[in-house]
Amino acid sequence: MAFAISMFISTVVLLLTQPALGHHSPAAFNGDAVVTIEGTVTQFDFRNPHVYFYVESTDEAGNTVEWEVESDWTTELSRIGWTADSLQPGDRIEVTAHPARNTQRHYMNLISLEKDDGTVLTSWDLRPDEGPPPAVQAAGIAGTWLPDRDFPRFFGLTARLANERGQAAQNSFVETENPASECIPHPLPQRLGNPHVNEIQILEDRIVITAETESEPRVIYMDGRGHPENGELSHHGHSIGWWEGDVLVVETTQFEPHRRGNGFAIPSSPQKRLTERYYLSESRLHLIVDYVLEDSEYLSEPLINSHEWQYAPHMNLIPFSCDLEVASRYLEGLTDDSSSDLTRMRTTCVATGRCE
Repeated sequence: MAFAISMFISTVVLLLTQPALGHHSPAAFNGDAVVTIEGTVTQFDFRNPHVYFYVESTDEAGNTVEWEVESDWTTELSRIGWTADSLQPGDRIEVTAHPARNTQRHYMNLISLEKDDGTVLTSWDLRPDEGPPPAVQAAGIAGTWLPDRDFPRFFGLTARLANERGQAAQNSFVETENPASECIPHPLPQRLGNPHVNEIQILEDRIVITAETESEPRVIYMDGRGHPENGELSHHGHSIGWWEGDVLVVETTQFEPHRRGNGFAIPSSPQKRLTERYYLSESRLHLIVDYVLEDSEYLSEPLINSHEWQYAPHMNLIPFSCDLEVASRYLEGLTDDSSSDLTRMRTTCVATGRCE
């Protein structure tokens, strides 16, 4: 491997590897550029919500620099071969990544890396194609499910439905306001399209949905109770459910305010109400999740959307904990260009109906 830094544009690579909206927006990175470096690993932090490692390299002027490389969640990377021992200080590697918009900071978002022994590790988006999952039919909605990763469509739809107050909040959003930087999980209904394993348990008087990337499970009360008057507001809200034949209907209210509770940069209020319907597809290979989101404080009309969860009995929940220090590291890389990129993303959200 040649010891050098090169900047190049590759149409195929860029189409496949644009930084994804996950824990934070990709505003810190230049998704239109790809950098390749070679160097020595100095530190490897296999922690959530993003894995980081550091590489000491030499720039074109012969100066020693240390690059900070960000990747995905440990849960995602664990499923494609990464472990806490994948990299060790002293390992020689070649890294391909998207560089930071802040050119004064040696910071990048991983596409792939190759070790001296030929081992290749990639980001989740470039994982090897393992073919279709086992076609196992579900007996009911209980079990392990993998959502369709279509939260960008939710962001795009809410961007189009934002009322005057919602638009103002969207236009004024800066990444330092992102609750994810403080380890506050993604709210409903965004989490319905997050590509992390969910487990549904049906108990005598309740249904419990545990999302892999959240420490607290969601409880849906099935004992006929209503919503408490003046109940305590919470992240998940208060959920009650009932069966209409084989369809689980869930109504959730009493959400606490969230800066991104109604989309990419649209807040939510305590007026927010979510109605969901869970039912098996005709093939019984998927769980359909239809929902209606209402919040007149920030949305001009109810949002109607749907997700498809793949039945995944072969997948287990991987323990997850969010490290507060790691969650906020990316904020150091933001610049005025990052704010401009957020503006461009909001424009794309409204124009295309997707935020990517």
